[in-house]
Amino acid sequence: MKLWIKISLICTATLFLIVSTGGTVLLWNSREHILDITIQATVKSLNNLGTSLSGMVGYYGKEDEDALVQKTLIGYCFNTLSRNIVSADAATALYLGQEAVKSDLVFEPETLLPSDRLGETPAYQLSSIVGRRILLVGVKKKLLSQTYCIYLVQDVTDVYTDINRMILQFIAIGTAAILAGAALIVLLVRLATRPLKDLSQSARRIARGDYDQRAAVHTRDEVGDLAQDFNAMAQAVQAHFLRQEELMKRQQLFIGGLTHEFKTPLTSIIGHSETLLYTKLPQEARDNSLQHIHEQCRWLERLTQKMLRLVTLREAIERREQPVEPLLEAVRKSVAETLEKRGVGLSVACEMDALAMDYDLMLSLLVNLVDNAAKASSQGQIVELSAYDHTIEVRDHGIGMAGEELERIVEPFYMVDRSRSRRMGGSGLGLALVKAIADAHGARLCIDSAPMQGTTAKVFFPDNN
Repeated sequence: MKLWIKISLICTATLFLIVSTGGTVLLWNSREHILDITIQATVKSLNNLGTSLSGMVGYYGKEDEDALVQKTLIGYCFNTLSRNIVSADAATALYLGQEAVKSDLVFEPETLLPSDRLGETPAYQLSSIVGRRILLVGVKKKLLSQTYCIYLVQDVTDVYTDINRMILQFIAIGTAAILAGAALIVLLVRLATRPLKDLSQSARRIARGDYDQRAAVHTRDEVGDLAQDFNAMAQAVQAHFLRQEELMKRQQLFIGGLTHEFKTPLTSIIGHSETLLYTKLPQEARDNSLQHIHEQCRWLERLTQKMLRLVTLREAIERREQPVEPLLEAVRKSVAETLEKRGVGLSVACEMDALAMDYDLMLSLLVNLVDNAAKASSQGQIVELSAYDHTIEVRDHGIGMAGEELERIVEPFYMVDRSRSRRMGGSGLGLALVKAIADAHGARLCIDSAPMQGTTAKVFFPDNN
């Protein structure tokens, strides 16, 4: 069951309980009040009748007269006063013991209100006679030498009819009020819980992967606080997801980059090892090949660790002031065999003395730039590697790139010409690694290119580098 239905049912049940309980108490008090007023009015009429009868009998009668004369006089006075004092819809009776001296009643009052319950203070009894509601009030009065019982009967059927009509009206009005209140409760609860519905929809969209989704904060109450907490949670989830996604990309970049970086030294290692295996060489040549294999393997080992820290862990690199010319010569040696197979030459010019750098990573950066330049060049063309004025530049005269490609060229796994890149062993990671290494050195990578006019890649180092 939905929350708004539960709240509406609870509120409606509470409203019904309050209205019915309050209405019952109110109706009961009203009923008792109306009956009390009717009883008090009837008692007052009986007291007036009794007082007037005592005065009139005392004025005309004498205690030493014959008992029959006294009874006749009292009956006459009672009959006279009853017509003048008591209302037309009431009936009276005067009893002396069990004898009715004067009675307008169709029943024996003794059966409803026994004389032993009567005293100088009036007593009353509510009852039903032949389908009518009556109020019977009685009192004892000493008239001359005898004690008489005076009864007054008031028809209160109309009073009970009015009470029942009032109850029915209250039930109708209460029912209408409860129905209207229930409809208003449903409307207000729906409006109050609408932010929760929006919150639920936002949660479902986030569960489907829309991590930018946020819940609108409509109010400043508990629901608004919940929406703010939800947004804070969504922000934390998105940040965590982005961190995990970034970590996964870096790990993917590391794995792909490491594979990419292995190609050049492995090609050299395989070439020298095959020469050692299948060719008889002088001892000095064999030593040179072994030395080269050893240097390439050591470089791969160092490069693997540094690439792990750079790309995956993002640790700061340790830069030391080192001469640039040996670095450029190491680049020449590393790419010599690759460029020879492609029929592309390499010219090196160094006008920079030293540079604060991580030697192995900078070697990887330049090898990648030169390798990319060689891939874009045709046989017989020259790739130019130069260092000057805090800048290292790699220039080719190959096929170049369109302007729109330059914006994405450093994205991981992006390749301008996929078929040519795959054919030449490209993975789309070279320039991404170059950009990462340049950033780690605080340098800026800038690539200028135009179709069929070649490409120039420059790495600008800060003056205080």
